[in-house]
Amino acid sequence: MKKLFALCVCASGAMFAGGFKLNEHSLNSIALSSAYVAGANGADSSYYNPANMGFGKFSDKHEIEVSTTWIHVPSFDFTTDFTKIKNQTGRDQGTQVSCKPVAGWDGLFGSVTCSLVDSFAPKVEAGPASAKGHANATNFIYPEIFYKSPTFWGGFNIGLSVTAPSGMTMDWDGVGGEFLDYSFIAMVEVNPSISYKLGNWLGVAVGGRAVYGMGDFANTLNVPYVATMQQGLPGSHATVTTKGTSTVDQVSSTNGIGFGYNVALTLKPLAFWTDSLVISATYRSPVHIDFKGELSAIAITGKRDNPIVRAQMDADLILSTDIPPVLQVGIAQRLGRFLIEAVYERNFWSYGDKFEFQYQNQRFSNISGSMASQMGSTDEARAKFMENMMSGADYDSVAIGRGWKDTNSYRIGVTYDVTQKLKAMASFAYDETPVPKDGFGIPDANGYMMGVGVRYSMFKDTIDLGAAYSMTLKDNRESYIQSDSGLGKLQLVNVSMACRF
Repeated sequence: MKKLFALCVCASGAMFAGGFKLNEHSLNSIALSSAYVAGANGADSSYYNPANMGFGKFSDKHEIEVSTTWIHVPSFDFTTDFTKIKNQTGRDQGTQVSCKPVAGWDGLFGSVTCSLVDSFAPKVEAGPASAKGHANATNFIYPEIFYKSPTFWGGFNIGLSVTAPSGMTMDWDGVGGEFLDYSFIAMVEVNPSISYKLGNWLGVAVGGRAVYGMGDFANTLNVPYVATMQQGLPGSHATVTTKGTSTVDQVSSTNGIGFGYNVALTLKPLAFWTDSLVISATYRSPVHIDFKGELSAIAITGKRDNPIVRAQMDADLILSTDIPPVLQVGIAQRLGRFLIEAVYERNFWSYGDKFEFQYQNQRFSNISGSMASQMGSTDEARAKFMENMMSGADYDSVAIGRGWKDTNSYRIGVTYDVTQKLKAMASFAYDETPVPKDGFGIPDANGYMMGVGVRYSMFKDTIDLGAAYSMTLKDNRESYIQSDSGLGKLQLVNVSMACRF
C-alpha cells in the first residue's frame, strides 16, 4: 500500500510529462516555441542561453524583463477506456473470495469452512470497462523575471532568472476522472549564471539551479490487491483468498527543494567575416528533489455503502524524484531582415527516479466493515493486520513513471525585423511524449505547437513592450482518455516589458 498511496501524491508526474513541462517562459520563447537558443538575446538569454549574454548591441547595458503568462486549457468531456491500459489498471475490478481446504484429515474441517465461506462471503462485481468524465477548465497566471548585467572585466556577464519550469492544475469530475479529482503542482526555479565572451566568436557560461516545488492532491484510486488468511473451527483448516481492488480516497500535500547546474556554449564560426551564423548548445542537469509532506487516506474494499474492510491511514510522506536532464542544440542564420533558428532538443526522461515513495509513522484507525471482526478484536490487532495486508497490494500497477522513454523535440522559429523598432515572430514545434500509451497514469500525447508574437522598442531602446500567443494541440486518439471534443489544447498568452539602463 505504500505505493498505492504514493500514486496520488506523485501525480506530480504530470509536471514532467511533455504536456506539462513548461519550456516557454519569456515573450520570445513563447512566440518562437522555444526555438530560442542560438538566437537568444536580451535579459531572457540568462535562462535560455547564458553564453549569449555578452553578445548583441546592448551588451554594455543592464537589462531586466518581467514576463506574465496566462495558461488556459478549455474544459472538455471525455471517456476513460480501461481496456486500453495494461491489466485494466485503474478500473474497479470488484471483490472475489475463494477458499481452499488444507491437505489431509484437517481438510475435512476445511471443507466445512469453505462451504460456509462460499455461502456467505461477499462478492462484488467489477465496475464498467469504460466511464465518463469531465475536465474543468484550467486557468493559471504566473509571473517570471530575467536579468543580465553589462559586460565587465573584459568579457564577463552575470545573469539571473526566476521561472516556473513545471506545473499542473487539474480538476476532473465523474467516475472516469476521479483519479485526477484535484491535482495542483507548482515549481519555482532560481537560476543564477555567469558567462565569458572570447572575442566576438566564442561564449561560454555556467549556472546553478535551485528548484522549489509544492503540491496538493485529492484523488481516488482503484488499487489491485490479493490477501490471504487462515480460517476454520476448531483451528486453521482452510486458506481464504480475497482479491480485487481497494478504492482509496486520499488527500495529501508535499513540498521540497533540489539543486543542479546548467552549462552553455555559443560559437560564431564565421566571425572573421560575418556574425550571421550562430551555433549554440545548452545542457541543464538533472535535479533531485525529496518532496516531504503528509497524507490522509481512506481505503475501502467492496462497495462504499457496504464495505468488506474500511480503514483510515495517516502518514508522513517522502517522495523522491528527479527532474530529467535536457540537451538543446540550436543553429541560427540571419538572412537580411530574417533570423531563422532550428533547435533540436533531447529530454532524458528515462533518467533517475520518477516517483519513488516511502512513508513514515503510518497510523491506522477506524477499521470497520464486514470482515473487520476477523482481523482482530482490538484496534491494535486490526492495525497490525492492516500492516500485514499491505504486502498484498500490487504497487507497480499503479506507479506513475514506469517505462518512460527519452524523447526528441524539433523546433523552428522565424523573427522578422518589420522596422528598426518592431519585430514579428512565428514558429512551429513538435514534442514527443515520454508516457507509454498503455501505462496507467496522467495521460499525454505528442504535441504540435504554433506560436506568434510581436515586440516593440521605444524611448530610444530603453523599453520594450510585447505580446505572444501559442497553442499546443494533443492528439489523444491512441490514449485511454478520449476527449469527446477532439484534440486536446494548451494555450499560452504572454505580455512582457523589458527595460535597459
